Amino acid sequence: MARKTGQCLCGAVTFTAVVGDAIQACHCVQCQRWTGGGPYFAVEVEALELSGGDVLREYHASTWGERVVCGTCGSTVYWKMQGKAPRTIAAGLLDDQSGLRVTEEIFVDYRPGWLPPFEGAAQSTEAQEMAKLEEFLAGQT
Repeated sequence: MARKTGQCLCGAVTFTAVVGDAIQACHCVQCQRWTGGGPYFAVEVEALELSGGDVLREYHASTWGERVVCGTCGSTVYWKMQGKAPRTIAAGLLDDQSGLRVTEEIFVDYRPGWLPPFEGAAQSTEAQEMAKLEEFLAGQT
């Protein structure tokens, strides 16, 4: 993991974070609509320091998830569990994307037919992801 910087399209939201090199690609229908057609490419972050929080806009897309965008330019910023700190950020916001690679694809049963699988990436379906979510939520009570 390395400390990296990034920003949204207009620069109203900037950040520094310790970032991993693995990208998770989420192909769920919500992520396709949220990003405009492709998957949400997420990188894991630690020690996220975010500025421009006053322009962030949150959308509660489910009973557990929250999608966050820049309210000025509309850039996808991050997805997180409601009530939790963000653990990922959109890979496209990073100033330096070198060394990143897609290592996992989720909700692959919704991957558009025009997008081939990423070679070597782990694959999981909606059913598998929902089972993981149920297990996680059960552990939160």
